Amino acid sequence: MSENQAAGTPQERPDTSTAHNARVWNYWQGGKDNYEVDRQVGDHVAGMIPVIRDIAFADRKFLIRAVRHLAEERGIRQFLDIGTGLPALENTHEIAQRIAPASRIVYVDNDPVVLAHARTRLTSAKEGATAYIDADAYDPDTILRTPARHSTSPNPSR
Repeated sequence: MSENQAAGTPQERPDTSTAHNARVWNYWQGGKDNYEVDRQVGDHVAGMIPVIRDIAFADRKFLIRAVRHLAEERGIRQFLDIGTGLPALENTHEIAQRIAPASRIVYVDNDPVVLAHARTRLTSAKEGATAYIDADAYDPDTILRTPARHSTSPNPSR
């Protein structure tokens, strides 16, 4: 059993025959972690809701502005990103650690596809820390309790 399997990371091949909501959102944001079926569904939905791509881009732009403001102007060095979604351009840790390399970020999602991507693609600056937890937004006790385990150990993602 590999280290990732021991940690609970799914090792099965992604289902490329069925669209996945996180991959469709990734497509709308201009990401590369999607398949033809995701693009087809994304285009179909965009045909019904033409502003959906604008909404996806606005969502990412808001994240960028909010993290930049908190890190630069408010001195925040710990971030909890709930409902992470698939890694895209300008993820929370990239923004925060570009400003303050020692920043610590905990990503939270309960989607195994998202968590598998996060563990392989979201790596921390050596001065900071990036961790990932499998939790549901409807279970705030788990979300708030788990990051505390990561707050003192640098680079839990490495």
